[in-house]
Amino acid sequence: MSSIAEEIRKELRRHANPAGVEKAKRFFKEPIDTLGLSTPETREVAKLFYPRLKGDILLALEVGGELHTSGVLEEAGVAVGLIRRMRRSLRSEHFDTFDGWVDHLTNWANTDGLCCDLVSETIRLEPSLVGRLLGWTASGNRWRRRAAAVSLIPIVRRGGMLEEALSVADRLMEDRDEMVQKGVGWMLKEASKRHPEEVRKYLLKWRQRTSALVLRYASEKLPPSKRVLKTRA
Repeated sequence: MSSIAEEIRKELRRHANPAGVEKAKRFFKEPIDTLGLSTPETREVAKLFYPRLKGDILLALEVGGELHTSGVLEEAGVAVGLIRRMRRSLRSEHFDTFDGWVDHLTNWANTDGLCCDLVSETIRLEPSLVGRLLGWTASGNRWRRRAAAVSLIPIVRRGGMLEEALSVADRLMEDRDEMVQKGVGWMLKEASKRHPEEVRKYLLKWRQRTSALVLRYASEKLPPSKRVLKTRA
């Protein structure tokens, strides 16, 4: 392990909070490995160590990889926080690095942080990487399937890549996993802010086959009269 990663790990453990552990667990249905730090505390650790990286994206990826793949909630948070500060140095080829990190995801928080802050940026730089996301939708790993949708959220929020997002959604609309359903519903909700009519038509097409949860999430930002929900039999 790099000395920087080890120092970060020690700093996080110095702030470990048993009461915070119990509080954090309330937000997750799956078991999590957490030190009980708050989000602001985790961000402060990333801020503290960022100068040590001296703008070196390769070093940041090395340190980030050691932290993110540990499975500890706060270590992954610091990893994303460090690299997020170097987003201008990210390139499309870094998608492969983050692809490897996806295998180590164990909860929605680390999935969403990695995908919204880092994976999304590589896709923005190289839109053809959506093809890789389509492959993720067939994974047996629930977090990889959720990641396929969540990675597009920052892009569709700005009005981009609607067609690509709907292609990803097509493969997830009948997924039975709650975390995946929430992910694809969230993506469609963000897309609806710029493309309300298109998303509404899409939801109408899927109304009878997708879950009530997906429809509820996806319709949240539509006008009340335009929301697409399950019809009662």
